Amino acid sequence: MCAPLHPLPHRVRPSFFPTPCTGYQSHPERPVQAAAPLAQGQGRMLFDVWLKSLPEHSFRHVRVDLDTLHAAPLPFLGDNQTVFQIEHLSMYLSSQPTLIRQAAIRYSLYVRQLDAIQERENVIRHICAHECPRPPPGCCNGEHHVILSFSDFMFASPTQNAMHLAHVITGLQQREHAHALARGGHLRPDSCSHLTTTGCSLRMFKSPRCIHYLCPQVIETITAAYGDRASAFLAAMHTTGNQVIHGMEDFTSALVIRTAEALFIR
Repeated sequence: MCAPLHPLPHRVRPSFFPTPCTGYQSHPERPVQAAAPLAQGQGRMLFDVWLKSLPEHSFRHVRVDLDTLHAAPLPFLGDNQTVFQIEHLSMYLSSQPTLIRQAAIRYSLYVRQLDAIQERENVIRHICAHECPRPPPGCCNGEHHVILSFSDFMFASPTQNAMHLAHVITGLQQREHAHALARGGHLRPDSCSHLTTTGCSLRMFKSPRCIHYLCPQVIETITAAYGDRASAFLAAMHTTGNQVIHGMEDFTSALVIRTAEALFIR
């Protein structure tokens, strides 16, 4: 169920400030959509609970962030979900420069779309939980959640903006991880420091390396289900997950979303 945002103490919300139940239309030509079919279920509830837990520092940038970020097509998210996420992250990251704040929110929307893809028919998560040939920890055998790797610094020389964005995402990872443990998560020994007995403690702020990785068994399963139609999506995931990060544009891939939309929605 949708619930209105918690009111900020001692502040009056401006009239443009929407709630996730009413939606937000900064672009009248774009009709409010129903929630996307791939972003439902328990995952959505977990996202919303964590977003609500973030301190609401200031809503002064919410309008401009909605105008900028809600304009982009997000085929795997519904409008209410998108508005809710932008609102809460905008308030929490209000002290960050606009470029970095919006890049972090944009990254969270991208990761959430890939999470929705993984949740589709629960195929990928089922394989990870029940059919992994190397359990545990499977592919979670190192600190792959770290945003910038040794290879990034050696071969790509990340820009100042990329390093700033990585720093902000790392802070959000720490909050998401702590929230998961506070809600009863238990860490697995001898594996990634973010791997719990029920899976990764990160959902919205997985690293580019983790969110794009598909193991051979998952690739085989997707190929068996979709045939040659899956090749473009699988190639885009592989390329993005293995590229080194130089600029902020290297954190995500528009091609991944386009090929996923063509494969899973159209």
